[in-house]
Order: sequence, then structure tokens, then C-alpha cells
Amino acid sequence: MDNRRNIPIITIILIAINVILFFCMILDGSIDDGYDQMIKFGAITNDLVLNNHEYYRVFTSCFLHFDLEHLANNMVSLAILGYTLEKLMGRTRYLILYLLSGIISGVFSIFFSLFFENSDIYTVSAGASGAIYGLLGAMLVLLIFGNKEERKARIPFFLVFLVISLYNGFKDPSIGGDAHMGGLFAGFIICLIMVLIEKNRRKARIYES
Repeated sequence: MDNRRNIPIITIILIAINVILFFCMILDGSIDDGYDQMIKFGAITNDLVLNNHEYYRVFTSCFLHFDLEHLANNMVSLAILGYTLEKLMGRTRYLILYLLSGIISGVFSIFFSLFFENSDIYTVSAGASGAIYGLLGAMLVLLIFGNKEERKARIPFFLVFLVISLYNGFKDPSIGGDAHMGGLFAGFIICLIMVLIEKNRRKARIYES
């Protein structure tokens, strides 16, 4: 057995990118100078995305963090979830899931804040949590389609955890609860599509044989 297949290479690379960018911002003075330098590195504001058409920010913001605690919390979650999901899904599908969840969470956050919160268009947002909630959404799908006994035992506790986590995100205005919800929904749908495609492929192979 090739042990290299068990190494979560994509997760390690994603964590490395986040950490490297964080220390680049420290060297640049971004952490001390506040939101202006976060914007310089690619954080989101509704004004820049919608009015200046700087759409790349919904991608770059997924790799930026405001402080060490913000970075550490997200990277620990990414390490735990990524280690499991990368092995279960395969590296390519896992990477697609992570990146799309992060992008969609950013888009969802922008439009949610515009239509439901009427928030300041200059509010700065960034972080990997939207993509990480996408991993949680994927984990829920895999539990639903997994072992029956495991499904009965784990899904209720998993759902309680998600509800509490989402509630805390919306309760604290400094946390992007809308991005969390968008990422969770995106991850769930993307993983569901992947699972259904794989099931159809297996059925096709059975019929062909």
C-alpha cells in the first residue's frame, strides 16, 4: 500500500497558502494597519466587488485572515476536516469542493448583506470559514449516504453542532454568519452532485459488465 495516498497533500498546501499570506501581511504591516491593507491583499468589500467589478476578491478573500486567532481557528478546522474528506473524496474533487464553496460563500455573503442586512458597503470581510463550512456540508452528505448505523448515530449530533455554530455566527456581528451559511449550502449541494454522479457511473459500469 502506498502511504503517500494517505497524506492530505491538498489540505497541507491550502494551510500553507493561508499561513504564508498571513505572514506576508505581517511583514507588509497589514495586520497592524487594519482594514486598508487587508483590502490591498484582496479582502472583500461590497463596494469594490459590485461597483469596481473586482470579482477576484471573492476568491482571494478565502485565504486572508485578520489576526492570529482567526487564522489558527480556521486552520485547525481545515486540518481536521481536510484530513478526512481528502481521503474520502479524492484530491481533485476535494479541491474543487473547497474552492467553489469558498467562492460561493463570498458571493452569498455579498448579496445576503445587501438584501437582508442593508449593511455598510465598505465593510471588509475575509477568511477561510466559508470554504470550511463547505467541507461541513460535504461531510453531512457523506454521512447521509454512508453506513446506516453510523448515519443514525452521528447525523443528529452533527446537525445540532451545525445549528449552534450557525447561530453563534449570526449572533456575533464580527463573524460572517451569512458566509458560513452560504458555504454550508454550497458544500452540501456540490458534494451531493458529486455523489450522485459517482452513483450513476457505478450503475453504468454494472450494466456494461
